[in-house]
Amino acid sequence: MLRRQLLIGAGVVAVVGAASLVGGFVPLVADGEEPGVDALQRRLDTLPAGGVLTISTPQARTKSLVVRRAVTIRFVGSGALRMGADATAILVTASGARITDPVIDGVGASTGGDAHAIAVMGTRAAPISDVRVSGGRLRQLPHDGVHVEYCSGFLLEKTSIAAVGYAGVALLGVQDAIVQDTAISDVRQPAGRVNSYGITVTRDATAVVSVTRRSARVRILRNHVSGVPAWEGIDTHAGDGVEIRDNVVTGCRVGIAAVPSKSATNRAQTDVAPTGLVIAGNRITRTAALPAGSGIVVSGAGSTVGSTAPRATGSVTGNTVTGAGGTDAAGILVKLTRGLLVADNTVTSSVGEAIRIEHSNASVTVRGNRIAEVSGKSVGIDVAAGANDGSILANRIDSTSPRVRIGLRFGSPDNRFVVRGNALRAAVVPEADGRARITR
Repeated sequence: MLRRQLLIGAGVVAVVGAASLVGGFVPLVADGEEPGVDALQRRLDTLPAGGVLTISTPQARTKSLVVRRAVTIRFVGSGALRMGADATAILVTASGARITDPVIDGVGASTGGDAHAIAVMGTRAAPISDVRVSGGRLRQLPHDGVHVEYCSGFLLEKTSIAAVGYAGVALLGVQDAIVQDTAISDVRQPAGRVNSYGITVTRDATAVVSVTRRSARVRILRNHVSGVPAWEGIDTHAGDGVEIRDNVVTGCRVGIAAVPSKSATNRAQTDVAPTGLVIAGNRITRTAALPAGSGIVVSGAGSTVGSTAPRATGSVTGNTVTGAGGTDAAGILVKLTRGLLVADNTVTSSVGEAIRIEHSNASVTVRGNRIAEVSGKSVGIDVAAGANDGSILANRIDSTSPRVRIGLRFGSPDNRFVVRGNALRAAVVPEADGRARITR
């Protein structure tokens, strides 16, 4: 039988448990209730703000458990939600909610369904705030592990998320948030989906930013993301002040991507760039079996050389990138940026190019990077196209066998750079200036 509410301190605690299980699940029918009554939802709804619902045994469900006020759901012992339908397990619509050590099993990651393990849903007109999810494990989700819209002050930490259809963590219009110390693996991207993510920080690009706000001041810290073979490990579309630091990303086609969002009026164009980026101290490894993909890519809005659309800004520093590159990719690739710093990175075993300065990078600084083992066309630093200017300082090519073919290459005369203090003699051709305007 289900135990009744207990008053502990200032909060009410509803404990959901049972003396015996039927088929491994607790029947959600309390004493005196008729079958079909959602007893778990009823107990949650009776809690006042500050109350705690403790789930201590497995609960079979086919619909969402909705959190409508600032309460805590705590999982202990064998407590779990096991979904028998394509429905989000926990739906939070209130500020101040807490979910502790959740254990949630969905109906499968390859179904193409829409369900999340946990969805935190404010609206563009009425964002919510201060929602926290900590610990636990989320598995076999048709869409996302944790999905958050229009929430300020969101925290996700120390959660294990595995086997999802679209994203381990998806944040849309989220501000002042942290995702840290979380492990995400096995992102499936079933047929019919064009992309997938370990962690994505994005916005609703069907309207202008004055209507659907950017995600801003989001910190992605010390997470482990693995197994996103079709798309991107960590992503931001048009994020502002997004910090991606000290994460480990393996087995993803693209490691970290900071890219623009599409125009609301012309879906073939982009018009909002990521700004104030910090991509630092991450370790990214791509395996050769995956399709071509960059370890780190930063792109502003627009597409044409010299575009006047908003540029990406920020820094890419102290990262270690291994095995990335291939057609239209590189260890680190940047384009359509302004004042971007690319410094103190280690880029090894790249395919094609270690660092690619694509086009339309104004006042870019490439400084103190270490490069080794570049296969294919084998270029250490490639200023590939035009409309680039900035400085290339104190970078180093390691001695390897085979040797890097070209240390520093300029592919167009439409480039202006200060080039000083680089150690490129380990390359067969230390520098190919391409008639660019170079100051030494």
